[in-house]
Amino acid sequence: MNPEDAAQWQQEALDEVFRALAASAALRGILVFKGARVLALRLRAAGRRSLDIDSNLTTQFIAERPEREEQRAVLEERFRRAIVRYFERQAVVRFQLKRLTVSLQPREGSHPLGWNAFIVKVALTDASRSHVVGLPTLQIDVAAPEELTDSSVSLLEVQGSGGSAPAQVPAYTLERLAGEKLRAFLSTLSAYRVKVRKPGDAIRVKDLHDLACIRRVEPVEAAQGAFWRRVADEFRLACASRYIDCAGPETFRENWPATKLAYETDTNLAKNVSFAEAERTLDEVIAFFAALGVFPLRFPLPASPVRGE
Repeated sequence: MNPEDAAQWQQEALDEVFRALAASAALRGILVFKGARVLALRLRAAGRRSLDIDSNLTTQFIAERPEREEQRAVLEERFRRAIVRYFERQAVVRFQLKRLTVSLQPREGSHPLGWNAFIVKVALTDASRSHVVGLPTLQIDVAAPEELTDSSVSLLEVQGSGGSAPAQVPAYTLERLAGEKLRAFLSTLSAYRVKVRKPGDAIRVKDLHDLACIRRVEPVEAAQGAFWRRVADEFRLACASRYIDCAGPETFRENWPATKLAYETDTNLAKNVSFAEAERTLDEVIAFFAALGVFPLRFPLPASPVRGE
């Protein structure tokens, strides 16, 4: 399987796994979904290619099961059951679960700031590709809980397939998604990586792409910027959850030529959103935030580790 075919297969298979997770009542009290698939459903439009599923644990789950190994075991059992049951109930069974593992992140001990997470790896068989050896392994990211408000999460309808009924899952609202996109972009710039001693990551240009897609549906000037005022609140809350500082436009513009190059060479981004549009969107949103007095944001690291965030 060539790389393009592999990426397309991953996208299709992850869409089905996402539907399987959404159909599981046992997972709805544990996970809050976010990321590209949620964004596409919120916008009611085809999104960019996404080769994982993004979620956060709930604070309630962490409070009820504080031991990490118990959390891992519960997640493994419920993920496995959700995927197996969903595929078995379909009129025509295409996918079957071959293997599923849940690993701790970090693998040993705890994150120094309490951001304990899990990586779920899923291997499937595909009846429509029985001749293919070595289908890609799928990944589900399960991040540590974040502080959320009533406007951060709402129920999202996920359509089933193969005769399965639709389901409703807790998922980030469009406002929270927009705020997190801005926060996530900042998290890959060098100022933050130096602050938390985080290894270098690729610049998250996909977040600039997604922000432009949101702006197409929610113009900044519409209704006196009511939507983007809520985004500003979510952005501030998201930054506080991960101790991300932001002086203003200059923070977002750190090493901008590298951002431009990364955007224009990212093959997973839809070509209908140019870098020029993404740049205009960012400038407009940040100028609006600045007028609201959002900046500067400063969140010093705690003197001792944060537990259970």
